[in-house]
Amino acid sequence: MTNPFHLQQQTHLALAQYYRWYQVYEVPLTEARIANQKALLSDDVEITSQMGTSKGKADLQQRLELFTGWQNAHHVQNTEVKLLPDGKLSLEADIVYQNIRPDLSRHSYRLHYATVLVSTEQDLPVFEKLDLQATGQIAQFDFEPAYAENRSKSFMHYWLYLLETANGDSAKLHELLADDFFLELSEGQHISNLQQFDAWISAIPQRISVSSHAYKNFKVLDHGNQSFSVTLDFDWQGFNLQGQAMRAESQHEWLLENDMELRFAKLKSMRVRMLKPFQIVDA
Repeated sequence: MTNPFHLQQQTHLALAQYYRWYQVYEVPLTEARIANQKALLSDDVEITSQMGTSKGKADLQQRLELFTGWQNAHHVQNTEVKLLPDGKLSLEADIVYQNIRPDLSRHSYRLHYATVLVSTEQDLPVFEKLDLQATGQIAQFDFEPAYAENRSKSFMHYWLYLLETANGDSAKLHELLADDFFLELSEGQHISNLQQFDAWISAIPQRISVSSHAYKNFKVLDHGNQSFSVTLDFDWQGFNLQGQAMRAESQHEWLLENDMELRFAKLKSMRVRMLKPFQIVDA
């Protein structure tokens, strides 16, 4: 059957990269973090902002170093991803940007992002165009860090994309698992090693042909020790092997282990509770 969730799955990919884009600005710079940022961009990327237009990423490090000593927070308000006729992805978003500069001056703006991403040989697409436009200034504000949320959401979207497209092959998901992970699934199954994890993923295509997740009630707590607790609910929909539409709702509790030098945080523990069980519904 034609994949009815193709746009949703591509949206996960685009948003995994989009939430990663902000992270380098929200923590101190290191060589590894700069390298991860460069990997988000095509070689001929075009970036337009109030600072002007730049092409390529050769001088990215110098541009990032302009923000040394700043406290930055990027609060994403809404996003929209579209499939373009040439196969690329259009991602538009509105954010609230906050910063406190080394002289202790405080600034906040509403920004609109218009971006284009192009696919690569790997799963993750890269940005070939980013256009940032200020749409308003906020005079009074309380600075709120955004790194934990942006870091956790980039993990979430990549995790969901890989789950939904694994087709029984769990190899790429291994990057997102902590060394001593523990998963407690809704049916009481416990998974604590790669052999068990691989068996779980390989069994999914025996029941489900295609699926998609939409999240809600997302909350993150930064423990301040390179770990985050995340709680969220998922509305799941899919089709079984007989082509019947199915739905379910679940609540997840995650503990993410965060090494800032890596592309993504890692899942240390997951607990799943069903809110509405898997069931066949009218298409």
